Amino acid sequence: MDGPDSLTVRPSTPADLPALEQWSCEEPVAWVDRARLREEMASGNYRHEWTWIAERADRPVGRALWWGRPDATSPLTLDCLLVERAEKHPEDIGTALILAGRDAFEDAGELEFNVDVAVTDSNDRSVSAALEWREAAAHRGGFTRTTERIAFARTADDPSPEISTRLHFAAGTDAQFRTLFGAVAAGSLDSHTRSMVADHGVAALAADDLAFYSSLPGHREAWQIASRTDGTTVGFIVPTRNAYDAAISYLGVLPEHRGNGYVHDLLSQMVRIHHDAGEQRIVGTTDAPNLPMRAAFERAGFGITRTRIVHAG
Repeated sequence: MDGPDSLTVRPSTPADLPALEQWSCEEPVAWVDRARLREEMASGNYRHEWTWIAERADRPVGRALWWGRPDATSPLTLDCLLVERAEKHPEDIGTALILAGRDAFEDAGELEFNVDVAVTDSNDRSVSAALEWREAAAHRGGFTRTTERIAFARTADDPSPEISTRLHFAAGTDAQFRTLFGAVAAGSLDSHTRSMVADHGVAALAADDLAFYSSLPGHREAWQIASRTDGTTVGFIVPTRNAYDAAISYLGVLPEHRGNGYVHDLLSQMVRIHHDAGEQRIVGTTDAPNLPMRAAFERAGFGITRTRIVHAG
């Protein structure tokens, strides 16, 4: 028989909505407040069957909100994980919530748990503490990889980057893009690409990338292959959208053409495509160690908005 301090974890029901809305967070991480919870529930990005509650003696002590697309049958990311401040071992409750969700969504494929923090002093103990217990819960809950990513954004009011005159951009077929996704994997600084190649091979990576980026909102015809004036292909761009903004989803320079600054040409072209389509805000992310991509974002008028810790696997 369960004792008075035993923990139970269950999916929420509509009757739990008032209690879910009462949660707040004093930790220095991004979290979902009442207004956003209501908005995302109404859109179908959050659902009660994707929202998990941890309780002791019928008292809520933890909340996990998983996010998915409105037309999906399973979520994609754990968007917000909160535990009552009075709990001495939040990582235990976090682990239980993550495991319950992952068990319920076992057919969803690879999931992610994202934790956003402001760009701040890395020595801030309150930031470290908030990240540490969540990372412990993530790893114990089955997420095997942790990556620090830097998020960027710019608006149409920011100075426009210089448009390339040395490259020609044209549409391409799915077969061409599948080949290019595989070709740019060699020497990639992206942690997901490296992990996918190590675990499954280049062909699987290319097929997965093509399927994933094709599934995102946006216009497939905006994808372009970049070539020099002599016809030599140097890279490609995949401008799409996320659920909220225009996105710099993917750009790649072929290994033999790296070091020539083409990343700036590709990113400038993506910015032009989005702003010409009437997009006011454009966002993008890159792994923290990817210094060339970070420099390209800054040169194209993007500013850093946050640091994102991504737990995946």
